Amino acid sequence: MNHSDGLMPRPLFHFTPQRNWMNDPNGLVYDRGLWHLYYQYNPEGSDWGNMSWGHATSADLQHWTEHSVALPYRDREQIFSGSIVASQSDGGPLLTAYYTSAYEDEHQAQSRATSVDGGFTWELDPENPVLDRGTSAFRDPKVIQCADGEGNNHWIMLTVEADDRQVLFYSSTDLRTWEHESTFGPLGADGVVWECPDLIPLPVDGDTGNIRWVLLISTNPVGDNPDPKGSSMSYVIGDFDGRTFTADSNELTRLDHGRDFYAGVTFDNAPAGEKIMLGWMSNWSYAGAIPTAPWRGAMSLPRRLSLRTSAGSPRLIQQPPQFVQEWFLSAAPAAEWLLAQPFEAVLSGHSFMELRWDPSTTGTFRVTLNGEAEAKVVIEHSPETGILSITRQGDAVAAVHPHFPATCTVALDSSGPAQLLLSLDGPLLELFVNDGEISASNLVVLGTGPVTARLESSQPGRISSRSCDVPETQAPVPSAQPVRATALL
Repeated sequence: MNHSDGLMPRPLFHFTPQRNWMNDPNGLVYDRGLWHLYYQYNPEGSDWGNMSWGHATSADLQHWTEHSVALPYRDREQIFSGSIVASQSDGGPLLTAYYTSAYEDEHQAQSRATSVDGGFTWELDPENPVLDRGTSAFRDPKVIQCADGEGNNHWIMLTVEADDRQVLFYSSTDLRTWEHESTFGPLGADGVVWECPDLIPLPVDGDTGNIRWVLLISTNPVGDNPDPKGSSMSYVIGDFDGRTFTADSNELTRLDHGRDFYAGVTFDNAPAGEKIMLGWMSNWSYAGAIPTAPWRGAMSLPRRLSLRTSAGSPRLIQQPPQFVQEWFLSAAPAAEWLLAQPFEAVLSGHSFMELRWDPSTTGTFRVTLNGEAEAKVVIEHSPETGILSITRQGDAVAAVHPHFPATCTVALDSSGPAQLLLSLDGPLLELFVNDGEISASNLVVLGTGPVTARLESSQPGRISSRSCDVPETQAPVPSAQPVRATALL
Protein backbone atom coordinates (compact mmCIF):
# COMPACT_ATOMS: atom_id res chain seq x y z
CA MET A 1 0.00 0.00 0.00
CA ASN A 2 1.22 3.51 -0.74
CA HIS A 3 -0.21 6.87 0.04
CA SER A 4 -1.23 7.58 -3.54
CA ASP A 5 -3.98 4.92 -3.50
CA GLY A 6 -5.98 6.94 -0.99
CA LEU A 7 -6.43 4.06 1.42
CA MET A 8 -6.32 4.46 5.19
CA PRO A 9 -3.60 2.40 6.92
CA ARG A 10 -4.61 -0.52 9.11
CA PRO A 11 -4.42 0.23 12.87
CA LEU A 12 -1.83 -1.57 15.01
CA PHE A 13 -3.32 -1.49 18.51
CA HIS A 14 -7.04 -1.44 17.76
CA PHE A 15 -8.96 -4.47 16.56
CA THR A 16 -9.88 -4.66 12.90
CA PRO A 17 -10.79 -7.81 10.97
CA GLN A 18 -8.28 -9.05 8.42
CA ARG A 19 -10.84 -8.54 5.71
CA ASN A 20 -14.45 -7.56 5.07
CA TRP A 21 -17.02 -5.37 6.80
CA MET A 22 -17.35 -5.01 10.59
CA ASN A 23 -19.60 -2.80 12.70
CA ASP A 24 -21.11 -3.07 16.22
CA PRO A 25 -19.32 -4.94 19.01
CA ASN A 26 -21.43 -7.88 20.22
CA GLY A 27 -21.23 -10.44 22.99
CA LEU A 28 -18.41 -8.82 24.95
CA VAL A 29 -17.45 -11.21 27.76
CA TYR A 30 -14.43 -12.09 29.89
CA ASP A 31 -14.13 -15.83 30.45
CA ARG A 32 -11.30 -17.92 31.90
CA GLY A 33 -8.52 -15.48 31.15
CA LEU A 34 -9.70 -14.31 27.72
CA TRP A 35 -11.51 -11.21 26.58
CA HIS A 36 -13.97 -12.23 23.87
CA LEU A 37 -15.01 -9.74 21.22
CA TYR A 38 -17.81 -10.73 18.88
CA TYR A 39 -18.93 -8.24 16.27
CA GLN A 40 -21.27 -7.59 13.38
CA TYR A 41 -19.49 -9.04 10.37
CA ASN A 42 -20.04 -9.70 6.68
CA PRO A 43 -18.00 -12.84 5.88
CA GLU A 44 -18.45 -12.27 2.15
CA GLY A 45 -17.59 -8.66 1.43
CA SER A 46 -16.54 -5.17 2.48
CA ASP A 47 -20.05 -3.70 2.56
CA TRP A 48 -22.82 -4.20 5.11
CA GLY A 49 -24.78 -7.43 4.59
CA ASN A 50 -24.96 -11.14 5.44
CA MET A 51 -24.76 -10.11 9.08
CA SER A 52 -23.00 -12.70 11.23
CA TRP A 53 -21.00 -12.67 14.46
CA GLY A 54 -17.25 -12.48 13.89
CA HIS A 55 -15.01 -13.43 16.81
CA ALA A 56 -11.67 -12.35 18.26
CA THR A 57 -9.95 -12.92 21.61
CA SER A 58 -7.30 -11.18 23.67
CA ALA A 59 -5.48 -11.87 26.91
CA ASP A 60 -4.66 -8.18 27.50
CA LEU A 61 -7.15 -6.05 25.46
CA GLN A 62 -4.27 -4.99 23.20
CA HIS A 63 -3.23 -8.01 21.15
CA TRP A 64 -6.13 -9.68 19.34
CA THR A 65 -6.44 -13.02 17.57
CA GLU A 66 -9.20 -13.38 15.00
CA HIS A 67 -11.12 -16.67 14.87
CA SER A 68 -13.69 -18.36 12.68
CA VAL A 69 -17.12 -16.79 12.31
CA ALA A 70 -18.99 -17.68 15.51
CA LEU A 71 -22.63 -17.30 14.43
CA PRO A 72 -23.00 -17.28 10.62
CA TYR A 73 -26.06 -15.84 8.95
CA ARG A 74 -28.61 -18.39 7.81
CA ASP A 75 -31.10 -18.68 5.00
CA ARG A 76 -33.68 -15.91 5.49
CA GLU A 77 -32.12 -14.90 8.85
CA GLN A 78 -29.34 -12.44 9.62
CA ILE A 79 -27.63 -12.41 13.03
CA PHE A 80 -27.87 -8.87 14.41
CA SER A 81 -26.42 -7.41 17.63
CA GLY A 82 -26.63 -8.93 21.09
CA SER A 83 -24.70 -9.96 24.19
CA ILE A 84 -23.20 -12.86 26.11
CA VAL A 85 -23.24 -13.70 29.82
CA ALA A 86 -20.97 -16.10 31.68
CA SER A 87 -22.58 -18.45 34.22
CA GLN A 88 -22.24 -21.89 35.77
CA SER A 89 -24.25 -24.95 34.76
CA ASP A 90 -24.25 -28.53 36.01
CA GLY A 91 -21.66 -29.31 33.39
CA GLY A 92 -19.36 -26.41 34.29
CA PRO A 93 -18.84 -22.92 32.86
CA LEU A 94 -21.46 -21.86 30.34
CA LEU A 95 -21.66 -18.93 27.95
CA THR A 96 -25.14 -17.87 26.84
CA ALA A 97 -25.57 -15.58 23.86
CA TYR A 98 -28.66 -13.59 23.00
CA TYR A 99 -28.85 -12.00 19.57
CA THR A 100 -31.45 -10.49 17.28
CA SER A 101 -32.75 -12.70 14.50
CA ALA A 102 -33.50 -10.35 11.61
CA TYR A 103 -35.79 -12.33 9.33
CA GLU A 104 -36.35 -11.90 5.63
CA ASP A 105 -39.95 -10.82 6.28
CA GLU A 106 -38.48 -7.78 8.13
CA HIS A 107 -39.57 -8.88 11.58
CA GLN A 108 -37.02 -8.99 14.41
CA ALA A 109 -36.96 -11.18 17.53
CA GLN A 110 -34.47 -12.40 20.14
CA SER A 111 -32.74 -15.77 19.84
CA ARG A 112 -30.44 -17.77 22.08
CA ALA A 113 -27.29 -19.89 21.72
CA THR A 114 -24.98 -21.58 24.24
CA SER A 115 -21.31 -22.56 24.32
CA VAL A 116 -19.61 -25.04 26.65
CA ASP A 117 -16.12 -24.73 25.10
CA GLY A 118 -15.38 -21.11 26.01
CA GLY A 119 -17.14 -19.39 23.14
CA PHE A 120 -15.57 -21.10 20.12
CA THR A 121 -18.52 -23.26 19.06
CA TRP A 122 -22.20 -22.54 19.62
CA GLU A 123 -25.43 -24.53 19.79
CA LEU A 124 -28.56 -22.70 18.74
CA ASP A 125 -31.68 -23.08 20.87
CA PRO A 126 -34.18 -25.21 18.90
CA GLU A 127 -36.99 -23.01 20.27
CA ASN A 128 -35.61 -19.84 18.66
CA PRO A 129 -36.74 -17.13 18.66
CA VAL A 130 -37.24 -17.20 22.42
CA LEU A 131 -38.62 -13.65 22.73
CA ASP A 132 -40.82 -12.26 19.98
CA ARG A 133 -43.15 -9.24 19.95
CA GLY A 134 -43.99 -9.60 16.27
CA THR A 135 -42.50 -6.18 15.47
CA SER A 136 -39.93 -4.98 12.95
CA ALA A 137 -37.46 -3.03 15.13
CA PHE A 138 -37.23 -5.11 18.33
CA ARG A 139 -33.50 -5.71 18.73
CA ASP A 140 -30.10 -5.51 20.45
CA PRO A 141 -30.55 -7.65 23.61
CA LYS A 142 -28.11 -6.82 26.41
CA VAL A 143 -28.27 -9.18 29.40
CA ILE A 144 -26.99 -8.25 32.86
CA GLN A 145 -27.33 -9.78 36.32
CA CYS A 146 -28.62 -7.79 39.28
CA ALA A 147 -30.73 -8.03 42.44
CA ASP A 148 -34.46 -7.45 42.47
CA GLY A 149 -36.31 -5.48 45.15
CA GLU A 150 -36.20 -8.48 47.50
CA GLY A 151 -32.45 -8.91 47.13
CA ASN A 152 -32.67 -12.00 44.91
CA ASN A 153 -30.33 -12.18 41.92
CA HIS A 154 -31.96 -12.44 38.54
CA TRP A 155 -31.17 -11.66 34.94
CA ILE A 156 -32.31 -8.54 33.17
CA MET A 157 -32.47 -8.22 29.39
CA LEU A 158 -32.54 -4.76 27.85
CA THR A 159 -33.87 -4.53 24.31
CA VAL A 160 -35.04 -1.65 22.15
CA GLU A 161 -38.07 -0.89 20.10
CA ALA A 162 -35.77 1.19 17.95
CA ASP A 163 -38.34 3.24 16.04
CA ASP A 164 -40.26 4.10 19.24
CA ARG A 165 -37.09 5.23 21.10
CA GLN A 166 -37.84 2.86 23.96
CA VAL A 167 -35.81 0.46 26.08
CA LEU A 168 -37.74 -2.61 27.24
CA PHE A 169 -36.67 -4.46 30.40
CA TYR A 170 -37.30 -8.20 30.80
CA SER A 171 -36.41 -10.43 33.76
CA SER A 172 -35.49 -14.12 34.02
CA THR A 173 -34.26 -16.51 36.68
CA ASP A 174 -33.09 -19.23 34.28
CA LEU A 175 -31.85 -17.44 31.13
CA ARG A 176 -34.64 -19.19 29.22
CA THR A 177 -38.00 -17.60 29.94
CA TRP A 178 -38.47 -13.83 30.07
CA GLU A 179 -41.10 -11.58 31.61
CA HIS A 180 -41.61 -7.93 30.67
CA GLU A 181 -40.97 -5.66 33.66
CA SER A 182 -40.93 -2.07 32.43
CA THR A 183 -40.33 0.31 29.53
CA PHE A 184 -38.18 3.44 29.48
CA GLY A 185 -38.57 6.24 26.93
CA PRO A 186 -39.01 7.93 24.59
CA LEU A 187 -36.62 10.68 25.62
CA GLY A 188 -34.66 13.41 23.85
CA ALA A 189 -34.76 14.33 20.20
CA ASP A 190 -36.96 12.52 17.73
CA GLY A 191 -35.86 11.73 14.17
CA VAL A 192 -33.54 8.98 15.44
CA VAL A 193 -33.73 5.31 16.32
CA TRP A 194 -32.41 3.95 19.63
CA GLU A 195 -30.00 1.03 19.46
CA CYS A 196 -27.54 -1.06 21.50
CA PRO A 197 -28.63 -0.32 25.10
CA ASP A 198 -26.53 -1.15 28.14
CA LEU A 199 -27.11 -0.61 31.86
CA ILE A 200 -24.22 -0.47 34.32
CA PRO A 201 -23.94 0.23 38.06
CA LEU A 202 -21.06 2.51 39.06
CA PRO A 203 -19.96 3.99 42.39
CA VAL A 204 -19.80 7.78 42.50
CA ASP A 205 -16.24 8.97 43.22
CA GLY A 206 -15.33 5.40 44.17
CA ASP A 207 -17.85 5.31 47.04
CA THR A 208 -19.38 1.81 46.96
CA GLY A 209 -22.10 3.06 49.27
CA ASN A 210 -23.31 5.43 46.54
CA ILE A 211 -24.15 3.38 43.46
CA ARG A 212 -25.82 5.00 40.45
CA TRP A 213 -26.97 3.32 37.26
CA VAL A 214 -25.92 4.51 33.80
CA LEU A 215 -28.08 3.71 30.78
CA LEU A 216 -26.13 3.80 27.51
CA ILE A 217 -27.97 4.46 24.25
CA SER A 218 -26.80 4.73 20.63
CA THR A 219 -28.85 6.96 18.35
CA ASN A 220 -28.93 7.01 14.56
CA PRO A 221 -30.79 9.59 12.44
CA VAL A 222 -33.57 8.27 10.19
CA GLY A 223 -36.23 9.69 7.91
CA ASP A 224 -36.32 11.54 4.61
CA ASN A 225 -33.86 14.22 5.73
CA PRO A 226 -31.60 12.68 8.40
CA ASP A 227 -29.12 14.79 10.33
CA PRO A 228 -25.85 14.70 8.32
CA LYS A 229 -23.86 14.53 11.56
CA GLY A 230 -24.98 10.92 11.69
CA SER A 231 -24.88 8.44 14.55
CA SER A 232 -23.68 9.05 18.11
CA MET A 233 -23.88 7.76 21.69
CA SER A 234 -25.51 9.22 24.79
CA TYR A 235 -26.15 8.24 28.38
CA VAL A 236 -28.53 9.01 31.21
CA ILE A 237 -27.87 8.50 34.94
CA GLY A 238 -30.55 7.28 37.30
CA ASP A 239 -31.69 4.51 39.64
CA PHE A 240 -32.62 0.90 38.92
CA ASP A 241 -34.55 -1.20 41.42
CA GLY A 242 -34.04 -4.45 39.55
CA ARG A 243 -37.13 -3.94 37.43
CA THR A 244 -37.56 -0.26 36.52
CA PHE A 245 -35.06 2.43 35.52
CA THR A 246 -35.79 5.95 36.75
CA ALA A 247 -33.76 8.76 35.16
CA ASP A 248 -32.42 11.77 37.06
CA SER A 249 -33.39 14.04 34.16
CA ASN A 250 -35.29 14.00 30.90
CA GLU A 251 -32.19 14.71 28.85
CA LEU A 252 -29.63 12.50 27.20
CA THR A 253 -25.96 13.46 27.72
CA ARG A 254 -23.52 13.07 24.84
CA LEU A 255 -21.09 10.23 25.60
CA ASP A 256 -18.40 10.91 22.99
CA HIS A 257 -18.00 14.29 21.33
CA GLY A 258 -16.40 13.06 18.11
CA ARG A 259 -18.13 11.86 14.97
CA ASP A 260 -17.04 8.23 15.10
CA PHE A 261 -18.06 6.32 18.21
CA TYR A 262 -21.16 4.12 18.12
CA ALA A 263 -22.78 1.01 19.63
CA GLY A 264 -20.47 0.99 22.66
CA VAL A 265 -21.27 -1.73 25.22
CA THR A 266 -19.46 -3.25 28.19
CA PHE A 267 -17.88 -6.64 28.86
CA ASP A 268 -19.78 -9.09 31.03
CA ASN A 269 -17.86 -10.68 33.91
CA ALA A 270 -14.84 -8.34 33.76
CA PRO A 271 -12.29 -8.87 36.56
CA ALA A 272 -12.82 -6.90 39.79
CA GLY A 273 -16.23 -5.81 38.55
CA GLU A 274 -14.74 -3.18 36.25
CA LYS A 275 -16.89 -1.78 33.47
CA ILE A 276 -14.90 -1.89 30.24
CA MET A 277 -16.53 -0.56 27.07
CA LEU A 278 -15.71 -1.01 23.38
CA GLY A 279 -17.33 0.97 20.57
CA TRP A 280 -17.35 0.88 16.79
CA MET A 281 -15.27 3.72 15.37
CA SER A 282 -17.36 4.84 12.44
CA ASN A 283 -20.56 6.67 11.58
CA TRP A 284 -23.58 5.38 9.68
CA SER A 285 -23.62 8.64 7.71
CA TYR A 286 -20.56 7.52 5.69
CA ALA A 287 -19.45 4.10 6.99
CA GLY A 288 -19.81 2.52 3.58
CA ALA A 289 -17.49 5.09 1.98
CA ILE A 290 -14.47 4.69 4.30
CA PRO A 291 -11.46 3.99 2.00
CA THR A 292 -9.93 0.88 3.53
CA ALA A 293 -9.15 -2.51 2.00
CA PRO A 294 -9.42 -5.44 2.40
CA TRP A 295 -10.85 -4.59 5.86
CA ARG A 296 -13.52 -2.04 6.74
CA GLY A 297 -14.39 -1.19 10.33
CA ALA A 298 -12.44 -0.84 13.58
CA MET A 299 -13.07 -0.93 17.31
CA SER A 300 -12.16 1.84 19.72
CA LEU A 301 -9.66 1.53 22.51
CA PRO A 302 -11.16 -0.31 25.48
CA ARG A 303 -12.42 2.30 27.95
CA ARG A 304 -12.68 1.95 31.71
CA LEU A 305 -15.87 3.64 32.91
CA SER A 306 -16.48 5.40 36.24
CA LEU A 307 -18.55 8.22 37.73
CA ARG A 308 -16.96 11.42 39.02
CA THR A 309 -18.72 14.38 40.60
CA SER A 310 -18.48 17.50 38.44
CA ALA A 311 -20.38 20.75 39.07
CA GLY A 312 -22.37 18.98 41.78
CA SER A 313 -23.58 15.97 39.81
CA PRO A 314 -22.10 12.66 38.65
CA ARG A 315 -20.49 12.54 35.21
CA LEU A 316 -19.44 9.52 33.17
CA ILE A 317 -15.65 9.22 32.93
CA GLN A 318 -13.93 7.26 30.15
CA GLN A 319 -10.28 6.38 30.61
CA PRO A 320 -8.01 4.54 28.17
CA PRO A 321 -6.67 1.08 29.06
CA GLN A 322 -3.70 0.51 31.32
CA PHE A 323 -1.46 -0.51 28.43
CA VAL A 324 -1.37 3.11 27.27
CA GLN A 325 0.43 4.14 30.47
CA GLU A 326 2.71 1.12 30.12
CA TRP A 327 3.80 2.40 26.71
CA PHE A 328 4.57 5.79 28.22
CA LEU A 329 6.71 4.16 30.91
CA SER A 330 8.94 2.76 28.18
CA ALA A 331 9.34 6.19 26.54
CA ALA A 332 11.28 9.31 27.47
CA PRO A 333 9.88 11.25 30.45
CA ALA A 334 7.71 14.29 29.87
CA ALA A 335 9.47 17.49 28.86
CA GLU A 336 8.31 20.89 30.08
CA TRP A 337 9.15 24.15 28.35
CA LEU A 338 7.98 27.65 27.51
CA LEU A 339 6.03 27.52 24.24
CA ALA A 340 7.11 30.89 22.88
CA GLN A 341 7.05 29.81 19.23
CA PRO A 342 5.54 26.85 17.34
CA PHE A 343 7.08 23.46 18.13
CA GLU A 344 6.87 20.33 15.99
CA ALA A 345 7.11 16.68 17.03
CA VAL A 346 7.21 13.80 14.55
CA LEU A 347 5.06 10.77 15.34
CA SER A 348 5.01 7.44 13.53
CA GLY A 349 1.24 7.64 13.06
CA HIS A 350 0.66 4.81 15.55
CA SER A 351 1.34 6.88 18.62
CA PHE A 352 0.29 8.31 21.96
CA MET A 353 0.90 11.90 23.03
CA GLU A 354 0.04 13.56 26.33
CA LEU A 355 -0.06 17.36 26.66
CA ARG A 356 -0.59 19.56 29.70
CA TRP A 357 -1.01 23.33 29.69
CA ASP A 358 -2.56 26.17 31.67
CA PRO A 359 -5.04 28.12 29.51
CA SER A 360 -4.56 31.22 31.68
CA THR A 361 -0.95 31.48 30.50
CA THR A 362 -0.98 29.95 27.01
CA GLY A 363 -4.16 31.58 25.75
CA THR A 364 -5.51 29.73 22.74
CA PHE A 365 -3.67 26.42 22.42
CA ARG A 366 -3.59 24.54 19.12
CA VAL A 367 -2.35 21.13 17.99
CA THR A 368 -2.27 20.52 14.23
CA LEU A 369 -1.70 17.01 12.87
CA ASN A 370 -0.25 16.88 9.36
CA GLY A 371 0.56 13.73 7.40
CA GLU A 372 1.46 12.96 3.81
CA ALA A 373 -2.15 13.12 2.65
CA GLU A 374 -3.76 16.39 1.57
CA ALA A 375 -5.52 16.70 4.92
CA LYS A 376 -4.98 17.81 8.49
CA VAL A 377 -6.60 17.73 11.89
CA VAL A 378 -6.74 20.86 14.04
CA ILE A 379 -7.37 20.56 17.79
CA GLU A 380 -7.86 23.96 19.40
CA HIS A 381 -8.86 25.24 22.83
CA SER A 382 -9.89 28.85 23.42
CA PRO A 383 -10.02 29.97 27.06
CA GLU A 384 -12.14 32.96 26.02
CA THR A 385 -14.99 30.76 24.79
CA GLY A 386 -14.15 27.63 26.79
CA ILE A 387 -14.61 25.59 23.61
CA LEU A 388 -12.40 22.68 22.56
CA SER A 389 -12.79 22.02 18.83
CA ILE A 390 -11.55 19.19 16.60
CA THR A 391 -11.61 19.87 12.87
CA ARG A 392 -10.71 17.54 10.01
CA GLN A 393 -10.17 19.38 6.76
CA GLY A 394 -8.43 19.20 3.40
CA ASP A 395 -8.91 17.70 -0.05
CA ALA A 396 -8.41 14.12 1.13
CA VAL A 397 -11.09 14.64 3.80
CA ALA A 398 -13.59 16.06 1.31
CA ALA A 399 -12.91 13.16 -1.06
CA VAL A 400 -14.14 10.55 1.44
CA HIS A 401 -17.78 11.70 1.59
CA PRO A 402 -19.69 15.01 1.59
CA HIS A 403 -20.48 14.56 5.30
CA PHE A 404 -16.93 13.63 6.29
CA PRO A 405 -15.42 17.15 6.71
CA ALA A 406 -16.44 18.24 10.19
CA THR A 407 -15.76 20.30 13.28
CA CYS A 408 -16.69 18.80 16.66
CA THR A 409 -16.92 21.04 19.71
CA VAL A 410 -17.27 20.58 23.45
CA ALA A 411 -17.21 22.96 26.39
CA LEU A 412 -14.05 22.66 28.50
CA ASP A 413 -13.54 24.22 31.90
CA SER A 414 -10.77 26.81 31.53
CA SER A 415 -10.43 27.66 35.23
CA GLY A 416 -7.42 25.40 35.77
CA PRO A 417 -4.70 23.40 33.99
CA ALA A 418 -5.80 21.18 31.10
CA GLN A 419 -4.63 17.72 30.11
CA LEU A 420 -5.06 15.99 26.75
CA LEU A 421 -4.21 12.37 25.92
CA LEU A 422 -4.10 11.81 22.18
CA SER A 423 -4.22 8.30 20.69
CA LEU A 424 -3.49 8.09 16.97
CA ASP A 425 -3.52 4.67 15.31
CA GLY A 426 -3.52 5.13 11.55
CA PRO A 427 -7.00 6.47 10.75
CA LEU A 428 -8.24 6.29 14.36
CA LEU A 429 -7.91 9.42 16.50
CA GLU A 430 -9.19 9.32 20.09
CA LEU A 431 -8.85 12.21 22.52
CA PHE A 432 -9.25 11.92 26.30
CA VAL A 433 -9.39 15.28 28.08
CA ASN A 434 -8.80 15.98 31.78
CA ASP A 435 -8.35 12.38 32.84
CA GLY A 436 -11.34 11.09 30.90
CA GLU A 437 -13.93 13.80 31.60
CA ILE A 438 -14.29 14.30 27.86
CA SER A 439 -13.69 11.91 24.98
CA ALA A 440 -13.78 12.60 21.25
CA SER A 441 -13.27 9.91 18.61
CA ASN A 442 -12.79 10.60 14.92
CA LEU A 443 -11.65 8.84 11.80
CA VAL A 444 -8.89 10.85 10.12
CA VAL A 445 -7.14 10.85 6.75
CA LEU A 446 -3.46 11.56 7.30
CA GLY A 447 -1.80 9.06 4.97
CA THR A 448 0.31 6.02 5.78
CA GLY A 449 3.58 7.69 6.81
CA PRO A 450 4.78 9.79 9.75
CA VAL A 451 2.58 12.51 11.22
CA THR A 452 3.83 15.88 12.44
CA ALA A 453 2.19 17.36 15.52
CA ARG A 454 2.59 21.14 15.51
CA LEU A 455 2.02 22.84 18.88
CA GLU A 456 1.39 26.58 19.17
CA SER A 457 -0.23 29.06 21.53
CA SER A 458 -1.43 32.64 21.25
CA GLN A 459 0.87 33.75 24.06
CA PRO A 460 4.01 32.26 25.67
CA GLY A 461 3.12 29.73 28.32
CA ARG A 462 4.55 26.58 29.84
CA ILE A 463 3.45 23.23 28.48
CA SER A 464 4.38 19.63 29.24
CA SER A 465 4.58 16.97 26.56
CA ARG A 466 5.43 13.31 26.27
CA SER A 467 4.89 10.88 23.40
CA CYS A 468 5.65 7.35 22.30
CA ASP A 469 5.26 5.27 19.13
CA VAL A 470 3.89 1.73 19.04
CA PRO A 471 6.09 -0.56 16.91
CA GLU A 472 4.62 -2.50 14.01
CA THR A 473 5.21 -5.75 15.87
CA GLN A 474 1.99 -4.91 17.71
CA ALA A 475 -0.09 -5.57 14.59
CA PRO A 476 -3.16 -7.85 14.99
CA VAL A 477 -2.45 -11.59 15.01
CA PRO A 478 -3.59 -13.54 11.92
CA SER A 479 -6.57 -15.81 12.24
CA ALA A 480 -5.96 -19.07 14.07
CA GLN A 481 -8.46 -20.74 11.73
CA PRO A 482 -9.71 -19.83 8.24
CA VAL A 483 -12.68 -17.51 8.34
CA ARG A 484 -15.78 -19.33 7.14
CA ALA A 485 -17.53 -17.60 4.28
CA THR A 486 -20.48 -19.92 3.85
CA ALA A 487 -23.93 -19.64 5.39
CA LEU A 488 -25.61 -22.40 7.36
CA LEU A 489 -28.62 -23.36 5.28
